[in-house]
Amino acid sequence: MMILTTPSKILLSRFLTRFGDQAWDFAIPLVLISLFPGHLQYVSIFYLVSKLAQFFINPTVLRWIDQLPRVSIYKIGIGAQTVAVITSWAIIYFFNAHLTQFNSLFTWVALATLALLGIVGSLGSTLMEISVGYDLAADILPPKDLGLFNSRLKRIDLITEVTSPLFAGLLLMIHLSDIKYIGFSLIALLNILTFIPEYLLLSSIHEIKFESKPNISKESFSNPISEFIKGFQYFKEPSFVVPMTAYAFLWLSSLSPHGVLLSGYLKDITKLSEFEISIFRGLGAFFGMIPTFIYPIIHKRWGLIKTGKLLLGFQALSALGAAFAFQFKIDNSIYLFLFFVLLSRIGLYGFS
Repeated sequence: MMILTTPSKILLSRFLTRFGDQAWDFAIPLVLISLFPGHLQYVSIFYLVSKLAQFFINPTVLRWIDQLPRVSIYKIGIGAQTVAVITSWAIIYFFNAHLTQFNSLFTWVALATLALLGIVGSLGSTLMEISVGYDLAADILPPKDLGLFNSRLKRIDLITEVTSPLFAGLLLMIHLSDIKYIGFSLIALLNILTFIPEYLLLSSIHEIKFESKPNISKESFSNPISEFIKGFQYFKEPSFVVPMTAYAFLWLSSLSPHGVLLSGYLKDITKLSEFEISIFRGLGAFFGMIPTFIYPIIHKRWGLIKTGKLLLGFQALSALGAAFAFQFKIDNSIYLFLFFVLLSRIGLYGFS
């Protein structure tokens, strides 16, 4: 019988976490847009509420990593994801006929519930990703092994970003006349099945089982609104606010292959299949990897400032090409548009 080493357990746990998360994140917006065709704003509001809540709550939740025993963190993280997946699936599967009644009270209550569940699931996912992939590994692995471990961790992230949406896209294309949302149900089941071995793997790590319980401070449960207000003190210095604001605007885009808005548009307006959208999303991860190879070469030749200008200019030209392709009224121009969007990721990730 093969006995897994501690690094192998962490990496396998990471793979299970990321594969399930990527599949679920890909499926949810496409399922919602199928429920509300022609109403992309419903999906946009759903994700806007989720992201705003994460923005305020994440700092407090992430502080738990330093304050709570790891076994408790894993129970909270995996438990939150499990509740979010099962309840979200149940609402969509059993009440889909009622959800399509636009502007009804039930629809808005259901959307609010789904948004709340999205917040819970995302926080659980973030908690697991950081506590396992970064905090746990840094604490129990020898420093000399961290470089190799981190490279393998990034490789797993890339593999799941490419393969998981493809797998989910294939499942979403399964249609049975007597069973609605069979593909979505299989994706939900896949997530639930990954949670069990994920917890067993982590709880079996020797260093976790015999970990002493730290003291829990009151700061672990501080008011997230107060935390947000305190954060403004760091924006007093122009040397901080200028690069942070510029960096935020750099990522403020509706052209992300992983974005809800673009995925919803491709599904609802252009009528691309789930598998085609999944290929586009997987290629987005691949094109985002290209700068990791070309940046060192360009930087060595032209220096930081010139390299930054070159990559930012390339992104601007790619976005301009996407804008022109978007306006073309010819067959298959959507694929040209998507190609330019993918090219823009090279400039974006390279500049970043």
